Amino acid sequence: MSEFVFSDIPRALLPMLFGWLSAQVPKYVASRIRKNPVSFFCSGGMPSTHSASTFALVTHIAIMENFRGSTFALALVFGIVTVFDACNVRLLCGQVAEKTNVLLDKVYADNDAEKPEKLKVIKGHTLPEVLVGVAIGIVVGIVYTLVERQIFA
Repeated sequence: MSEFVFSDIPRALLPMLFGWLSAQVPKYVASRIRKNPVSFFCSGGMPSTHSASTFALVTHIAIMENFRGSTFALALVFGIVTVFDACNVRLLCGQVAEKTNVLLDKVYADNDAEKPEKLKVIKGHTLPEVLVGVAIGIVVGIVYTLVERQIFA
């Protein structure tokens, strides 16, 4: 069995990793400075790491394929779906879970019945959080692609 080496990772996945880190590390550090620590792997908040990582990949593929080709088209659709999900579906699901938990507290406040477990609240993103994530992803995708072209030229 051979050892895993850095070159075993498909290079197209690296901009996603760098996009995620570029958005998540500042979010994590800011939470520590504000003395409101969150997990390094938390979701929600400014900026959207989903959008940053996805658009780093989209940008990398766009540049490598000169904005043509089915891989770019697929990546772009993937990016749009991710952004839509982050600022619509996940945001609304989190709001519904919060309101349901408040309602459960009220219903079971004076009730001897066993209270059901609270719903997990998954935070989505506001449009500004998603747009900042997209901007970070585009910058990371451009920088990564330029560096990669220099290294592997």
